[in-house]
Amino acid sequence: MELSLFYLASLLFSVIIALINKKSLESRRLSLFIPYLSLVFIQELSVFIFRQYDSKSSTALIYNIYRPVSACFFAWIFYQIPLNFKARKPILWIQSLFLITTIIAYSFIAPITAYNRFLSFVGGFVITLYGIFFLFNYFNLDDTIEEKKWRPVTWIATGLVIFYPIVNISFVLYKYINAIKATIFGSLLSNAMPMLMSIFMYSCFAYAFYLCKKKN
Repeated sequence: MELSLFYLASLLFSVIIALINKKSLESRRLSLFIPYLSLVFIQELSVFIFRQYDSKSSTALIYNIYRPVSACFFAWIFYQIPLNFKARKPILWIQSLFLITTIIAYSFIAPITAYNRFLSFVGGFVITLYGIFFLFNYFNLDDTIEEKKWRPVTWIATGLVIFYPIVNISFVLYKYINAIKATIFGSLLSNAMPMLMSIFMYSCFAYAFYLCKKKN
């Protein structure tokens, strides 16, 4: 439970920092993070409260909806950043294929009420690609002013590029981790790893929002 509270606190902290620096986020086209992170916090808080009363019921439906929505959000964030212009077509193609795959999977292969680890893995991979596209274009910049302007976004991209691969590894090893009952901070590693990495990622987001104001 304590780890869950730290996770929720890190998410709430990133929302607060985003709100404090709302005007500065607009100059980096990051203002959508405020409603997005706010909704994610409400979702995760609701799931946390729900699990206190009913730990056996599945929350698969919530996360099966959240996954494609999250991918769409980050696709848009990186699509509309000017220096990422060369990556716009790949982002459109990748996001379209992911959404089509998701729709087909839940329409004909598996019910949306059952958690799908394959689609979760693919969704994480897709978002990681968006972060890599941005970092590649950023480090190929030859303009000091543009580098300073978009430096905060590198923290967002870095958080994503580190978060999703590590979490995806825990998904791949889920059965093995549960079989050996590997634990950390009193929780199964398969449950704790996503929360630990989320704390890292949302801290990266918060620092990026702070830098937006600082770099102005």
